[in-house]
Amino acid sequence: MDLLRQYWFEIAAGVTAICLLTYNIILSCRLRAYKKMTRLLKGGTLEEHINELENVFQSQQQTISHIGDKVAAVQTKISLFPQHWHLVRYNAFEKTGSDLSFSLALLNDKVDGFVITGIFGREDTRIYAKPVHEGKSQYYLSEEENLAIKAAMETK
Repeated sequence: MDLLRQYWFEIAAGVTAICLLTYNIILSCRLRAYKKMTRLLKGGTLEEHINELENVFQSQQQTISHIGDKVAAVQTKISLFPQHWHLVRYNAFEKTGSDLSFSLALLNDKVDGFVITGIFGREDTRIYAKPVHEGKSQYYLSEEENLAIKAAMETK
């Protein structure tokens, strides 16, 4: 114990030296990592690179916004094209063949479009097209045409 009291200053200095050596090793490792990072940045200051990254980020945000606008415009155009359809086949005349007559409804999201009807007869087949606006037509619609429109609207 007497020996410990005599050399307390040397022991404290040794412990302090070991702590400083450990701290120095930690700082050296961090400095080495920082040097690697600055080498990857290909010169210039870190602030310049951060500013450049910010500019690139702003440019990408504008591009994403522009793409979003274009997608919205395309979706608007697509909604105007007929996407919903239904085909009804039926026998227009009782004593003639089988279900060779048909009504085909082609509608868009706003329930606008047209109905094509083909009526099969013994001598010929007649085809009619009628415009549809908001699920209705200004022309008389047969039961089969109304059924095709109703079924096409249900596919939405």
